[in-house]
Amino acid sequence: MNRKRAIIYCRVSTDKQEQDGESLDYQEEKCKQYAELHDIEIVLVLREAKSGFIHYSLREKLTLARQLVRNGMADMIIVFDLRRFSRNFVHSAMIFEEIESVGAEIVSVSENIDNSLTGKLIRSIMAWSAESERHKIVEYANRRWQTRVEMGLPVGTGRSPYGWNWKDKEKTSYVINPEQGAVRVSIFHMFVELDMSLRAITHKLTEDRILTPSYAKKYRDNPPQEDEDAEVKIEHCFWRFTTVRELLQDLENVGILVVCKQKQTIGQDGKRKSEVHPNRREIPGGIPALIDPTLYERAQEKLKTNKADKSHLPLHKEDYLLRGHIYCATCGCSMKPRTQKKGRLTKKGTRRDYPFYRCTNMQQRYNSCPALTSVRTSPLDEIVWQDCCVLFKRIDDLQAALKQKLEAAVSALLEDTTGQEQIQNIEATIKLAKTEREKYLQGSYMHNLISQDIAKQEEQLARYKEEVGSSNIEKALGSYQRRIMDFLEFLNVMRGRYEEATFQEKRNALEVLGVRVMVHEPIETYGLSSDAVDIAQGQEWFSAKEAGRLLGVHARTIRFYQKNGTITKYKEEPFLLVHRDELLKLQKKGFLQRNTEEIVRGRVEISYSPQFNLRGNNLTAVPVCLHTRRYM
Repeated sequence: MNRKRAIIYCRVSTDKQEQDGESLDYQEEKCKQYAELHDIEIVLVLREAKSGFIHYSLREKLTLARQLVRNGMADMIIVFDLRRFSRNFVHSAMIFEEIESVGAEIVSVSENIDNSLTGKLIRSIMAWSAESERHKIVEYANRRWQTRVEMGLPVGTGRSPYGWNWKDKEKTSYVINPEQGAVRVSIFHMFVELDMSLRAITHKLTEDRILTPSYAKKYRDNPPQEDEDAEVKIEHCFWRFTTVRELLQDLENVGILVVCKQKQTIGQDGKRKSEVHPNRREIPGGIPALIDPTLYERAQEKLKTNKADKSHLPLHKEDYLLRGHIYCATCGCSMKPRTQKKGRLTKKGTRRDYPFYRCTNMQQRYNSCPALTSVRTSPLDEIVWQDCCVLFKRIDDLQAALKQKLEAAVSALLEDTTGQEQIQNIEATIKLAKTEREKYLQGSYMHNLISQDIAKQEEQLARYKEEVGSSNIEKALGSYQRRIMDFLEFLNVMRGRYEEATFQEKRNALEVLGVRVMVHEPIETYGLSSDAVDIAQGQEWFSAKEAGRLLGVHARTIRFYQKNGTITKYKEEPFLLVHRDELLKLQKKGFLQRNTEEIVRGRVEISYSPQFNLRGNNLTAVPVCLHTRRYM
């Protein structure tokens, strides 16, 4: 008699690998013991780590086992228990029907169930029980965090956030962890005060052998080094810039505890993804604050433009004043700093390289920029700064515009916030509860129960009203005022000599003004440089260097025209000689002009933040519009 062939299928959930005390190794061992006891040949052992609630067709190893059974390569599938197949009642029934329809069978090691009608009934009941058990787990988890919120306790049941510890074993509140709190404070100091990039901060933390948040949690009670004097291993200190960014964005820094931040869901493809939890809540004062609110706001503002300011920093950043403020008018994408390499060092020790901006929309072939616009930094940077100086000379108008901007921000804060919406919702809930309470006699059980709920809601309402009070407005005012006063101080100190401002002062001014420069494609224009001179009479032949000096171009340009056939009358002596008629022909046609000041002025639009749409007399000799300046 031929031995039966079997496939062993083991599965655990990715949520909690050992949630049933049945690891993959344990399941495999028990299934092999069963096969050996019943003289069954093992064809293949399949191990899978996926949730049993997703569709069975999305589990690759189970799909492989089903395919092998359908192809006649196995006579049965051995599992430790029936929950390994699925925690969905319908899915379990479909799997059994598929396997049994080809004459194969499914064997459960821990459950002795035959294929009789009674056995099938018991099998169905167990599948229903597995699905019911999952729903109970989810219900219990939701009920637990809801109860803690109602009691005013943090919704934490695991480790505390990086920078804090649990105050007691019951996890009723948080206290600051001095060492980790100091790391958070130093990150803000390096990012805001020292103007370090996120990657530079990660390098600094790694070099100083600071444990990463994951290792700090893992070794909180059991340090990785037994010897206190021994240096922490470098593999425990590899910080990532994404971790630093998340620490900078945490609302816990300013004492706002966020509960139910995200929830894990399983998509149709069987993969897990994170999304915002529908019950997400922010509880001001729910955790001790570590960072001053003003410093926190400055960090958030810096993060908004951090990618443009800090990514791919050029070697000589002072050559690119408009970095982060310049865009391609053809496709709307940003233009990045680049350097044109023009050979090695000259005999005088100077390079012929020059900096320029270029459109970066060239990553994918179907939606790339058709123009790939580029423009030299000179004279563009100077044109834009001179344009800004026009606004600086109207310091009184600027002060009024900045004051109006500050008042608008405060007004928006007063008009509506998330806190105001929460207050309205609570007031509506209290009104509805009072209406419902009137239906019951005073002193009855339902009357007292609703009264207790109203008391809790009123207490919460009073707390929210206090939180949305003047303290938050004062913090916002302080943050705005600091930026505005720094800019006004620059205007007053540099009055009349704005052209002498430092590179950093210019960059700060561009940020406050909200400068945005749009660069259009160049129009093909031919002409001679202002350095060109009249061609001398009587001389018939000229060297490349002499020809370049007369036409206002480099000698290499003359050599280029000779090689491409534009110049036809020339001699190859020890050096190139060009006939006078060729120079007259080039002088008449002119050379392609791209980066002269007049051409660049015609290619750019300079716009400012709407708050600086000033009206009045134009202070420049160039006709411009003060809000969106397009040189005519």
